[in-house]
Amino acid sequence: MKIGGTIYNVMMLPLEAAKLHSLRKKLVTQARGVVLEIGAGTGINLSYYRFNQIKKLIVTDLSLAQHKACVKKTKEKIICMEESVEKLSLADKSVDTVMFTLVFCSVDNPLKGLSEVRRVLKDNGKIIFIEHVLPKKKTTKKIFYFVNKGWMKISRGCNLTRETIDVISQAGFNVTLVADGVFSAGWATKKEG
Repeated sequence: MKIGGTIYNVMMLPLEAAKLHSLRKKLVTQARGVVLEIGAGTGINLSYYRFNQIKKLIVTDLSLAQHKACVKKTKEKIICMEESVEKLSLADKSVDTVMFTLVFCSVDNPLKGLSEVRRVLKDNGKIIFIEHVLPKKKTTKKIFYFVNKGWMKISRGCNLTRETIDVISQAGFNVTLVADGVFSAGWATKKEG
């Protein structure tokens, strides 16, 4: 069984109320210029964007059938593209802000995807992210490893054991965290060189 967009949103409501809403409000509102949102899913970030700060919003996902902006075509600043973060069709250094929330848990090759993010990001640009990661506490970590295989089967390949923040750094970014736990969030800029 795969989780559909509506079911996914309902399942996420407790997490949205407890943590994710405040992180989205703090971070998504910072997006500026030409914005690329990777793995836009059902479009939950759409209501947090400040469109007066955005020149263009490029929304990508493997399938955009659930994304409300792409289905309704409500904003002229939005461009919808079905493609993988591992092979973006955008030009080098063409994006001011790259946004992703709860995405890299299900990317086949996270380092390749983040290398593509680095390629399309302008030198003075930044990425903004909210990701769930493997917990640091030994007991909780064991639970995540135990449930991961079953969870991946019902959740479109969402891997609970990823250490995405480390991969962001490996891909050539300086990371600043505003939340560091199961949900880690913040922004990152390109390392020099």
